[in-house]
Amino acid sequence: MDQHIEQSISEQIHRFISNHESVNREQAWIADHLDDIKLKKIISTLSIVSLHTLSALKEHSKTGIELATELNVTRGGITRAAKSLTGHELVDTFKKSNDQKKLYYRLLDNGKKIADVHDQMHQMIDSELHTKIDSKYSNDELKLVNQFLTDMNDFQENLW
Repeated sequence: MDQHIEQSISEQIHRFISNHESVNREQAWIADHLDDIKLKKIISTLSIVSLHTLSALKEHSKTGIELATELNVTRGGITRAAKSLTGHELVDTFKKSNDQKKLYYRLLDNGKKIADVHDQMHQMIDSELHTKIDSKYSNDELKLVNQFLTDMNDFQENLW
């Protein structure tokens, strides 16, 4: 492969990762689309893991281990996010009467409001992305891009 192309690919991947990790843009978009002033102020204190935890709890209550597995983060990351979310009264915890060992997290009303807006943001991003790439690339090109991204994710996951 041409060294110039390899360098360009590497630069584009690093650029993508830097943009992808920008929590401030997500927080700003969500805050702009919330009506509740109190919730707008909370948003700037929430991590990406916290936002994704809220969305993951929309369907039903889950344990920290279930959340960590679903979101592909550490249990410690879920514990930190849950502490913040419970402190802001966006989620609460409980134990089932038939299993006092497991601690479950459940979404509260304000948490659901944030989760709904967070999910709307992702739906909008996905829609815009599909519109842009579907009009620009052929199906065969998209298959190649998909394989490339899969290979990159596999590489990153197995790096350490």
